[in-house]
Amino acid sequence: MKRMKLAVHSFFASLQGEGCFIGVPTAFLRLAQCNLSCEWCDAYEAATGSVAEMLSPKETAQRLAGYGVRDLCITGGEPLLQEEPLAEMLSLLPTDRRITIETNGSLPIARLRARFPALFFSVDWKTPSSGEEDSFDTDNLLSLGERGWLKFVVANESDLDFVASCVFRAAHYDIEVFVSPVFEKGPAWFSTVAAFVLRMSTTFPFRFQLQLHKVLGIP
Repeated sequence: MKRMKLAVHSFFASLQGEGCFIGVPTAFLRLAQCNLSCEWCDAYEAATGSVAEMLSPKETAQRLAGYGVRDLCITGGEPLLQEEPLAEMLSLLPTDRRITIETNGSLPIARLRARFPALFFSVDWKTPSSGEEDSFDTDNLLSLGERGWLKFVVANESDLDFVASCVFRAAHYDIEVFVSPVFEKGPAWFSTVAAFVLRMSTTFPFRFQLQLHKVLGIP
């Protein structure tokens, strides 16, 4: 039987730039290929799959764990497109690692959540400016729990209106939500988004988020 392999774009170590573990030293596995084409994609080369190394789950796990840090993050591209070899790779990682999967929200996380209940999930809910606003799988709201969070990337006022309209669903499941301004829009937009988060705080406790790695100019 032919063994499954992972299409890997890159490995690197950095500070986690987003989500609940922002600022934590983290080893990253960036997988290749994506099923969406988002306007604000900041990993285009990985998303297109134009640069990829085919590695076995065992070699991938060894290289990722080899950084020697507690926190590991699997990102993309879209990791869930390679769910079967990804699951095999996850089963080979040391059990003392804290692992986060970053996903675009269009594919179900339930199977991986059931098999690996200790996983953390960072799930995007695409806004209108991304061009993929209808891609979100709402069943993912059932699977996030305390070990997951949602992220909205916003580029304009219409995106903020969209976030406000989605709030009741996240609130129903008591899910933590990050609102992240498109970094390239600059400080004036950051302030607008911060004001939105403050204004909405009586309705739902969003968390404002800037991409730390872009602020610092690191991977």
